[in-house]
Amino acid sequence: MPLLNTVALRTLYCREIHRYLKGWQMSIAGPLLNVLLFMAIFGLALAGLRADTAGLPFLNYVAPGLVVMTAMQTAFEMTAWATIDAKIRGSLASLICAPMRPSELTGVLLAAGTTAGLSTGLMALLATQVFVDTVPPLPLMALPYALLGCLLTAAAGLITGLVAVKFDHVANVAGLVVAPVIFLSGVFFPVSAYGLGLDALAHFSPAFWVIDGVRHSLTGVAEANLLTSLLPLAGAALLMALAAHRIVATGYKVKQ
Repeated sequence: MPLLNTVALRTLYCREIHRYLKGWQMSIAGPLLNVLLFMAIFGLALAGLRADTAGLPFLNYVAPGLVVMTAMQTAFEMTAWATIDAKIRGSLASLICAPMRPSELTGVLLAAGTTAGLSTGLMALLATQVFVDTVPPLPLMALPYALLGCLLTAAAGLITGLVAVKFDHVANVAGLVVAPVIFLSGVFFPVSAYGLGLDALAHFSPAFWVIDGVRHSLTGVAEANLLTSLLPLAGAALLMALAAHRIVATGYKVKQ
């Protein structure tokens, strides 16, 4: 084998991106519609009734959280559903046995999932500008947080798809674990509003680090010290990616 199987990497990456674009109704249109509905409902139902949040108009505060939520959930679903579908169809074993190193296979699947998450997140950001007329103070600062957040959930999705046995298992993780963790990490309100020590616990959530970093870059408002959240976020994403690589390398529940 060559040191880097560029043909296989390019082919598999293009196939995954084509699948993402082919299923645009669920991977793009659905998440964007959810963002627009949230913004419209909050804008119409709470217009003039809700006080500013963290010194920002409520819609300005919510918009970055919705963008991050959309990006991270899309990255998770991209890898999770693709993996469990390939497992049930019987094509995942052939893919793992293809002339690619486990690191190459894991890397290209995570790259495709991260690309999908960032793409849908960017479209969600543009959609929120219909309701939020502001100029982000540090727009480029959002990129590393969004990139690491999508990589983290893409790796979590790959692990879920590899370990799951049926579609219901993926749906349970997406609905009972991923969505609540993201929702409760500051999408709609500051985590400082929690009591009983839950606010301190929320500060250990990687989803909170992503949301807080992106919100700071788009609005200038942050709850945590960004210098102490980016490195732990990078570490969490790396550990999740290494765990996914380990499962791919061993062929857990695929080669057995």
